[in-house]
Amino acid sequence: MFKNWLKGEEKPKVDTSEFHIPESYRGSEGPRFKVLESKDDYEVRLYEDSHWVKTKFEEGNLENCSSTGFWRLFNYIRGENEGGKKIAMTVPISSRVDLDDEGKCKVFAMAFYMPAEHQANPPVPKDNAVFHEKIEGRVMYASHFGGFANDKDWRENEKKLKDALDRDGKGYVKNMYIAAGHDPPFRLFGRHNEVMLLADPQPSLEDTKPEQQGEPAVASE
Repeated sequence: MFKNWLKGEEKPKVDTSEFHIPESYRGSEGPRFKVLESKDDYEVRLYEDSHWVKTKFEEGNLENCSSTGFWRLFNYIRGENEGGKKIAMTVPISSRVDLDDEGKCKVFAMAFYMPAEHQANPPVPKDNAVFHEKIEGRVMYASHFGGFANDKDWRENEKKLKDALDRDGKGYVKNMYIAAGHDPPFRLFGRHNEVMLLADPQPSLEDTKPEQQGEPAVASE
């Protein structure tokens, strides 16, 4: 592959219209999705069913809860589970933020995606604050930005995504968003962060075929 790069040959492009692992995962395992529609400022994605390990806080903001949440989940994958199994780190680190009527954080939850070998039967956590959740396949809107993201960055990009969806007449759940970080803290450059919103209403499976080249954009998924 490196020799091909030196020759100027391009890496084969992934067919995003099929379920795939994006380049932003950098070789790690993570939830697969297909791109139903691609805009300049966001994507419409259909995700497969997936199993996650999760922890939740009833109050606090993303920055305050992230550290505690991360270590709870990291300790789980490092062996604090029945059987003491070591589990590979995956991407993204997914943080769901539920908002109150004033737009402030009401509930914060962080989750790690379970690798393929543990999707069907993940080890039981020893920490009562850690639990499993199966998420059914669903359509999400996603936008991305770079840098080391703080709470202000997430909220600004959440607003940008909502503005873009409002512009295009797409419905979404308004009182929550997902902040998905794809990189470890030691990665200084080329960082990839995604803000995601849940489509509402969810389209039927017949409506989730990717757009064909040359067809006009669909007003609502």
